[in-house]
Amino acid sequence: MISALDIYGPFGLRLIWGGLQTCLGDSFSRGVWHRQRGRCQARVMDDHRMPRKLPTRLLNICISSFCKLHGLDKAEAVLIDGIRLGVLPNVVTYNTLVAAYCRFVGIDAGYSVVHRMQVAGIRPNVITYNSLLAGASRQGQASISLDLFEEMLKLGISPNLCSYNTLMHCFFRFGKPDEAYRVFHDIILSGLRPDPTSFNTLINGLCKNGYVDNALMLYRNLKRHQCQLELVTYNILIDGMCKVGRLKTARWILHELGTSGYVPDAITYTTIMKCCFRLRKFEEASEIFSEMKSRGYTFDGFAYCTVMGAFVKTGELRRAVDVAKAMLKSGIKLDIVFYNTLMNIYCKEGKVDAAFALLNEIEEKGLECNDYSYTISINGLCKARNIEGAQRHLQYLCS
Repeated sequence: MISALDIYGPFGLRLIWGGLQTCLGDSFSRGVWHRQRGRCQARVMDDHRMPRKLPTRLLNICISSFCKLHGLDKAEAVLIDGIRLGVLPNVVTYNTLVAAYCRFVGIDAGYSVVHRMQVAGIRPNVITYNSLLAGASRQGQASISLDLFEEMLKLGISPNLCSYNTLMHCFFRFGKPDEAYRVFHDIILSGLRPDPTSFNTLINGLCKNGYVDNALMLYRNLKRHQCQLELVTYNILIDGMCKVGRLKTARWILHELGTSGYVPDAITYTTIMKCCFRLRKFEEASEIFSEMKSRGYTFDGFAYCTVMGAFVKTGELRRAVDVAKAMLKSGIKLDIVFYNTLMNIYCKEGKVDAAFALLNEIEEKGLECNDYSYTISINGLCKARNIEGAQRHLQYLCS
């Protein structure tokens, strides 16, 4: 691997300062930090003078900044430069790389960094394995997650709440609620106290796996024992009830949310509104939408487009047009989602010419059509029995 030293000279500090500049701003790139009277101050450094020794913290900041920008090669180059300069990496250095490789490359690449840690004489800790667990969960590797958890125990590393929560989420995600509940039980047995994330993971997993009654029972027990719930807890439960069509229960939870001291957010209202539309309860949906507007949650086009799209799906095209007109009057900046929804309305009404006129308007506004835009237009031509026009349009897109 070519390092920054090979590119920029014997010290390769320009790359290090570049990473620091990305993280902390241009002003920092002209100095090095040192402690004076308990405060971090910047000292201007002569371009021809090199510091005798750089702190490991500086190395970690640089590596972290490159990792956040997906620049793993540059992060590795900075690591090599640091070692050549006598700056030895520590467990934080390697944990940063483990997390980045797990997120951007894969669990195998992340685990290879753990091997490098051990070769360097640095012992992995619970943060190391939490990153590996999260990486395995993202890749859908429930069995690997369990193996990593057992490996952590064999090494004498005590799992923390994050470890248990990640494993529990992994089991729920892949349809293993019994194993997930055992993990929750292990949290209690280990002497740890479940946090809001633990309960949110449990409630969300129960809802996603079809156990909405169990989730509701857990919620009631938490309320009875006066446990501190979060807004996301209510949103998870409302979403679970709406997914199975239990609108009345969802509205009841919304009422309890209002008395809890929290204020419903855009996610809360949008979730219930979509459920109302699916159940063809248009008046209730309109009431929720009006409440959203009164609370200022329609500052962008998301809520309007959600309502328009729902009316289109239920065949209420006139109402969809009315919402589109209201959005135009509101002065909200139009985006591609709005144009796609409006184009879909025109196509369903048989106004193919008007739909294609919107394609020109999209270009004039400086927006870029996406795959959905072209799918709507071709589908509209086909429904208008203009197969030849649809074929020409498709050929134009493929050319």
